[in-house]
Amino acid sequence: MGMFDEIKCSCYIGALTDVTCQTKDIDPLNGGSMFFYWVDPSGLLWLPDYSGTYNFAMVNKKYKTIPNGNRGKLRRTFLSGDIRVYDSVTHPDGLVDWTECVLQFYDGKLQSFEYINIPIEN
Repeated sequence: MGMFDEIKCSCYIGALTDVTCQTKDIDPLNGGSMFFYWVDPSGLLWLPDYSGTYNFAMVNKKYKTIPNGNRGKLRRTFLSGDIRVYDSVTHPDGLVDWTECVLQFYDGKLQSFEYINIPIEN
């Protein structure tokens, strides 16, 4: 299985609102870069940035990361295009149900969404 990004949409998108989903559509060249994206309640797309939150130190002849007290930041992502997101539920009998939804973004703002494989009202 290839790598994927995760995305959580706090903006209303029906059944997948506030559900962490997977996608490979944000970074299609690499097939997913294992990043976490967040869509805020107003529909803006964000990427957490943790740069500058750790220092490197030599401990017992090995480099270790040490938290330095700085907090991460959210960085706006100005993506335009469709992102297909997936979520799955595994039932006790082993059957897996997949939910697919396409989120359409323009300049980093959610414009619309559409469920692909299940009849959920938009």
